[in-house]
Amino acid sequence: MTPTPPSSRQRGWMFTALGDNDLLMPEDIPARSLATMARREWIQPESGGAPGPVRYSLTAEGRAALLTVPKLNALLGAEATGRISPAVAWPTLESLLREGLVVRLTDHGVPGTAADPAYISVLGRRLAGVPAVDERPASQLLIEALAARGIEASVESDKAGNSHVAHRAPGFEVLFYRVLGSGESYSANHPAWMHGGWYGFVDDGDYAELLVSDRTGMDCAADSSRAAHALAALLSARTPVPAAAPACGASR
Repeated sequence: MTPTPPSSRQRGWMFTALGDNDLLMPEDIPARSLATMARREWIQPESGGAPGPVRYSLTAEGRAALLTVPKLNALLGAEATGRISPAVAWPTLESLLREGLVVRLTDHGVPGTAADPAYISVLGRRLAGVPAVDERPASQLLIEALAARGIEASVESDKAGNSHVAHRAPGFEVLFYRVLGSGESYSANHPAWMHGGWYGFVDDGDYAELLVSDRTGMDCAADSSRAAHALAALLSARTPVPAAAPACGASR
């Protein structure tokens, strides 16, 4: 016998719970509906909670009830970057998009159009049991890595949506960004999980110098640490060493 799927109303409550860190169901669900979902093992009572009405949380069975086999296969079949395979059937993809389990993103990591690729969302990862990823802007990780070495930097953006992390001093600047596509576009505000390596260019007024060119991995934190270390070493090398003070009593 085919299990009864959740109703649209039940799905709404269950998706709300899916977005909660503790998978807790909303508090305003009618008791009869709670009993029905508990009987089907989609939810379970939480013990040891605060005084008051019993709270329920979404179970593994409940999460499974929210997915059809084609949807689950689409989520589990995502590439390492989280990109959904173009081979996923259009009706399945559209349903995943409507439910927020996947999202279309541009190369800059912002919501895109139907022409942009689809990626598994935070909600989709949680539902399918796919490991979570770092959603912080890549620029945040780099700025923090620079700050740890006493280097000030900030994010700058243009009207086209391009962004870079900049460190400036009189007659000196360095810009860090991820090169997109043909190289005419660039980004620093993309999600950390979308990172593909920082490029850093130094310009002291006479020439531009490539500081970092690393496209070896998706580890934004490690890449940001390497970039900050490289800039700190460069700044140290370019800082004049103060002349030693003459020894006491030395002749002039």
